[in-house]
Amino acid sequence: MSDSQLFLFIVIASTIGFIVSMILWFGQSISNLGSKLLAGILLCLVITALGNTLAFTGFYIQYPDYFKVFNMLTFCIGPLTYLYIRTVLNQSYRLFKKDILLFIPAFSYQIHRLSYDLLPYQEKVNIVKKALVNRMEFVNESEGLFPPGWVAIYRVTVLLVSILAAFYLLINWHKKIYTKGHQIERNKQIYKFLWVAITLLFSGTIIVFIFTFIQVFSGHFIARLIVFSVALEILLICAYLFAQPKILYGMIGWIQLSEPLRSIENTTTNGKEEEGESEEEVTYVSYHNGKNILTSIENHFLQNHPFTTIGYCLSDLSKEINVPVYLVSAVINQEFDKNFNEFINDARFEYLNVMRQNDPNFDKYSIEYIGTALGFGSRTSFITAVKKRTGLLPKEYLSSI
Repeated sequence: MSDSQLFLFIVIASTIGFIVSMILWFGQSISNLGSKLLAGILLCLVITALGNTLAFTGFYIQYPDYFKVFNMLTFCIGPLTYLYIRTVLNQSYRLFKKDILLFIPAFSYQIHRLSYDLLPYQEKVNIVKKALVNRMEFVNESEGLFPPGWVAIYRVTVLLVSILAAFYLLINWHKKIYTKGHQIERNKQIYKFLWVAITLLFSGTIIVFIFTFIQVFSGHFIARLIVFSVALEILLICAYLFAQPKILYGMIGWIQLSEPLRSIENTTTNGKEEEGESEEEVTYVSYHNGKNILTSIENHFLQNHPFTTIGYCLSDLSKEINVPVYLVSAVINQEFDKNFNEFINDARFEYLNVMRQNDPNFDKYSIEYIGTALGFGSRTSFITAVKKRTGLLPKEYLSSI
């Protein structure tokens, strides 16, 4: 593959990865800590691929201040991967304060490049030109404080250790995911995705690890293969997410308990609080809090019917029951296997039957009026919601009940 073909491939892969990472970060229907960490992983991979690819152009000669500035993010891929795996398995909505320690390698890299950052502009240009002519200078990163070649080995070692720690988590959680009597198909799909994602990153890390040692100790420049493998990882992860988008909503049920629950609504005997942890140490929605939040939502819906407001959103419900958005979202996803939009539309559909029974003039209303009264923003969205749940058009469904 020529430099121009490689550049095009990486630009395409990076563009796809960037778009997916933005959807993961800002998408309302999948806004949770896990999706944000996955967005961070993809963004780090994208910037790593693009940053290395720009070395094939004259960009760094024109803008030497940006030379290898992206390398700090390469030290974040491993810690973010570990945190992502842990967050999904624990159904966490926040991180521990001590998790910042995982990013010490990234900060240490910034210290390493201080000597370069403080150089005059022209000296930076000279270093960049030398690195682009002699590619081994680019790999060895001798312009920083660490000895030549050490940063490259340090980087892949951090990544490898983080991924092995993530493997350890996955192995330990296998029993809970596949416990007889508590198996949930969606959870098994998510668990499989975590294995796929970590295996892709592990395979890429091994390739990078081997190639890095070859480059540092033999002098053979094979960075193109490394960049290609990073871009390929981005595409494979994105392809899996497109094929199985619902895995982004997170695990179903309350599997972080010592005795996993499928539903806090239907089970009371196993719903004991985990002991020995203070409130600050708990990063997930506990059984007790989940039950209280669920009760608050159900009572609010029963008494006030807020979902009949057009444009009703997650933040509205959060304010009305005085519970943070991330907790409301977590409870809905875990308890009902739905995102907020699906949950609200289900509530509206159930209320359709209540309207039919309680309003003597109901049969005189048009489809548009009924849809608006239920909170649907348009006739089309109302028809779609009813058809999705019954397979019938609204008129056909109403005439059948």
